[in-house]
Amino acid sequence: MLGQENANKLDLRLGTGISLLGSGDMTTFNYENELNLKLDHYFSSSVSINLGQSNSGVSKIATFVQGNANIFFSPFKNNKQFDFRIGTGLTFYNVSDSRISSQNWENGVLINTEYEFDNRNSFGLNVIIENSYLLTDKFLVGLKLFTQPYSNGDINTGAMLKIGLRI
Repeated sequence: MLGQENANKLDLRLGTGISLLGSGDMTTFNYENELNLKLDHYFSSSVSINLGQSNSGVSKIATFVQGNANIFFSPFKNNKQFDFRIGTGLTFYNVSDSRISSQNWENGVLINTEYEFDNRNSFGLNVIIENSYLLTDKFLVGLKLFTQPYSNGDINTGAMLKIGLRI
């Protein structure tokens, strides 16, 4: 049986996807490592580290490192082949970005470009909707939708495809 009832309580999930970073003006590629702990048939918790990078948008380049701690509620129980869950938690991130501050042109030729660099940290809140499907007793796949409003006014909203392994 593919049920989760007698399975291990820990799983490791790897995810990749895209998000809109900042005030929605940077499209970023994201990579996530997540460790989940099943608390009971309705609740689970997770910690994760995310990495993100963008080469397009208002900034020339932007990268971020993010840590998350979440709690999830599975209204249809998390002991079946499908696990639909809604989560919330805390997030902290560090963003580094650069943008062109000025350019000097002479006779249509670019002579000089100056860049402005920004590095910022902020705490925020996670809002997550996720559904996973247990392929075998050990392997799962899932889809995660999330938004993360930060105290500095930034927001990170996106979608991620995930694979997991029960350990």
